Amino acid sequence: MDKNSIRPWGKTELALAYTQGFMSERSALNWFNTELSNYPGLMDKLKDLGYTRGQKILRIAQVKVIFEALGEP
Repeated sequence: MDKNSIRPWGKTELALAYTQGFMSERSALNWFNTELSNYPGLMDKLKDLGYTRGQKILRIAQVKVIFEALGEP
């Protein structure tokens, strides 16, 4: 992992990074939320790290867990 990529990310910013800007912000965020929900055990890990629905900024620990599950964008 690039050490510069492990930082707090805005949720929309990260969603757009994963979709490489090919979707609108809303569509990218919908896609990202679906991916987080569908990946086995990922939401449980994120919730253990303090993730709440509607959270706009993802903490470093949460970003690490997402990158481990989905790979880096």
